[in-house]
Amino acid sequence: MPKKLIGIYEAVYEADVAPALKLPESWAEYVFNPDLLPLMFQIYWKVRDNDQLSHPALACLVQLASLSGRVMLEDEPRMRYLHSYLKAFFNLVSNVTIKSRESVGIANIVKKLIIFFSQDILKLTKHIKDTLLDEFTRLTCHFCEGAALEEAQEEDRNFSDAFDGMLEAWTSILQEFGPATVDNNLSDCAKRVFEKYVQCRLAPPDGCRRPQPDVEKGEETDDSDKELYKDQLQAIGLFGRAIAGSSVPLLFNLLESRTSTLFNSFQEIRNRTLSIGEASGLDTLYEDIHWILLIAGQVLCFDREGNETMMIPSEIIRYSIDCCSRGQCTVEASLQALQLAENNSIMPADFEKCDHIIRLFFDVMKLCYVEDYVISSGMKQFLSPELGSTIMWFLNRFCVNYLTPIESYYTEMSPTILGCLGVDTEGAQLVIRYVLKKIQSNVYYFQSETQLLQETIDCFCHIVSNKHKSIHIVNTTSLRQLVVLCESLEPGTMPQNGFRGMYRGFSLCGACLSAEPERMRSYFVGIMGSLQTRFEAVCTIQGGLASKAEDQRTLVVIVDLLEAFIGLAKGALMPTATLLFEFLAPILNEMHAFMSAFNNYHVIVQLILELFGQVAKYMLCYLSPMDSKRLYESALATVQTYAKCNMNRFTTESFAEDTSFQDLVLVLELLTFIISKDCFDLCVTSNDEEITVTASDVSLFGLSFILPLMSMDLLKYPSLCMQYYRLLVLVNDIYPEKICGLPQDLLQNLLKSIEFGLTEFGSDIVQICLDFLLGMASYVYRHKLVNTPLYAGLRPFLKILIDLTLTHQINSDLMSTASASIYALICCYQEDYRALVESLLQMQSDPMTRERLAAAFNNLVLNVEMNCERVPKLRFRDNFDKFIANVHGFLLIK
Repeated sequence: MPKKLIGIYEAVYEADVAPALKLPESWAEYVFNPDLLPLMFQIYWKVRDNDQLSHPALACLVQLASLSGRVMLEDEPRMRYLHSYLKAFFNLVSNVTIKSRESVGIANIVKKLIIFFSQDILKLTKHIKDTLLDEFTRLTCHFCEGAALEEAQEEDRNFSDAFDGMLEAWTSILQEFGPATVDNNLSDCAKRVFEKYVQCRLAPPDGCRRPQPDVEKGEETDDSDKELYKDQLQAIGLFGRAIAGSSVPLLFNLLESRTSTLFNSFQEIRNRTLSIGEASGLDTLYEDIHWILLIAGQVLCFDREGNETMMIPSEIIRYSIDCCSRGQCTVEASLQALQLAENNSIMPADFEKCDHIIRLFFDVMKLCYVEDYVISSGMKQFLSPELGSTIMWFLNRFCVNYLTPIESYYTEMSPTILGCLGVDTEGAQLVIRYVLKKIQSNVYYFQSETQLLQETIDCFCHIVSNKHKSIHIVNTTSLRQLVVLCESLEPGTMPQNGFRGMYRGFSLCGACLSAEPERMRSYFVGIMGSLQTRFEAVCTIQGGLASKAEDQRTLVVIVDLLEAFIGLAKGALMPTATLLFEFLAPILNEMHAFMSAFNNYHVIVQLILELFGQVAKYMLCYLSPMDSKRLYESALATVQTYAKCNMNRFTTESFAEDTSFQDLVLVLELLTFIISKDCFDLCVTSNDEEITVTASDVSLFGLSFILPLMSMDLLKYPSLCMQYYRLLVLVNDIYPEKICGLPQDLLQNLLKSIEFGLTEFGSDIVQICLDFLLGMASYVYRHKLVNTPLYAGLRPFLKILIDLTLTHQINSDLMSTASASIYALICCYQEDYRALVESLLQMQSDPMTRERLAAAFNNLVLNVEMNCERVPKLRFRDNFDKFIANVHGFLLIK
């Protein structure tokens, strides 16, 4: 059987959902029989209480909902079939209460109908379409309630999965049926689903959320709600945008009422002990606000996909425009609300005429005021870090999408959004000041809350990474205060990646000054001056670095500095890379001394290696040949020192005790980033200096220091293994001649690792090793490198590969690559190939088997020229597929 067909059958077998029911025209008599569908539904109705029969019966109904193929080509019978199916389906779901175990099947029916009959559904009469929407809505709400109950009682996730399936179907319905604002019934249905979801996420009396079960120790999950329920929230955001006139007012009213209740609660308990009931009430309020913000953030904004330009959803713009045109909101009232966002004692005049989108931001700022009030009152311990994280997540999305929008990107734009948040507006400056102040507060007060601080850093970095926004931030007092705060923090107080994230943001922000080099230099001097001073203080410690190797304060100062340097490197862009390297080069030049002095401290060792890796990754492609050479020299000196300090440390026993193998991963990443300079060089200036050292030379020279540290056992660590083989195949692809010139001992170790990779690891590594052998064998043949160490080193691989393919030790998906590698090796070692074939034939005691094997080998190279060209290689590949299928049928290799 062809490999492609085998793969298709395997994919179908392993799939969670059965394929569509595709039938030929000959089935028309049976599937269009008017009694078929009522009978099938009747059968299911009768057996739905029988556990053994209900599942296959429901599976049949799901399959019938996906009926397609040539039998469905004619419009009239297809519409009759759909009408009959819907009638029977409505009759079932409207007369029974869907149980948990059948909910997923019912949801799958809905999904199949939408997938296979979406265009036909649009042609149905209005009465049937309205019935369909009503029934789908009722099912969705029922599954939503069931899912909420499952979460509270830790039951099976049947209703949750069914609810997710219904939301997936609704996503298509809302897009196919057109704007909900046009279809009143669709709008009503979307409103019912949206409000039901909000209700299930809120506590009584407005909602029906039940208390969550206590999580046993060891069962906690690191995933936040926005990740666990990402797909749900995205779909609910789509519902909310479809009915923005209902959803947005609902959300800001809920947020305002709970924020007011929260503020009043803290005022009441300010000067007394918090009771158990009050603590429980605060937790309930926090959970409510948390979910309101999650839903609001999804309604107002699309999820960010990669580096795509973030845009305000068109539905939100249209809703804001409509409010303006009806006189429900004005720019003046909206701007006044922004001006008073931090003043909790004064309510803006004409607040009801504030733009509803601006009002949501105003409400979040009021929530931030409550947090500030609680902190200033000495009650910080009662705040919710989870809610704080959600607030920063919301501000991140709001600022990235709504702050200083580019009007030319939109076909229409709301006058209130543009007037309050547009470029060079007072409102935009206010939002920037508020958000930077909140970032500053979180960095100062919540250094121990890792997730909250990470959301804060993400918010900062996402805002300043946009040039249209950072140009309004770069010279503000708020940003300078944030820099001074980071400089003044006590060493060791920021969590891992804290300084890294903040200084990455500072680095990104400076790129907006690329058109003004002097201003940009002045900005970075202000950012980096304090770091440079502290680094020089460490370097000039009396008695040398080694004397402070046991001083904990010195260690934490070094860790903080390295984190900041890494952040600056990660934020480097084309306009800033040269300037940043000018600052970092002297620091990198000292790193080999730090590596020597602090080689027993894994954190510092790994940060030093990571610093070089990030500089190479984000800056090297922009550097001039002279600067590149400076980086190469510093990197090699540090790697050489690392290798010298760790020559006898790496054993499998020590690796089992700690994660020190990550050091080697970082070294290999550094060498990989360096070699990428030769294939991705964006340097725009050159001083005409002759390039005497290439990136590949540096990478291979660095590898010569590291390879003696690596045993075959250490390559069994997945991340280390993958990084090592990636580096080898990259060098092989770009500069195969460099491998030919390796010292013999290094070449032998390298080829030994290739042999090891063919037999000890998964298909990813085997693929890399086969590609390596193909490239090197082709290079050896074309350049006639006979009587070289590489020629001798590659010779054993011909037998190794043939043995592996004959003994089923190479995955069938890799046979094409294996055949190409074998072909290249045969071209190099034709005499060896003939001797190998003869040896295999002599091993066969059965004359018939020997004869069949000889014929198979003859057919393998029949009419194939051994010249490493493309056409004969393809012919050999086809022959090889037939050879393997034939030989595997009769040959047994022991």
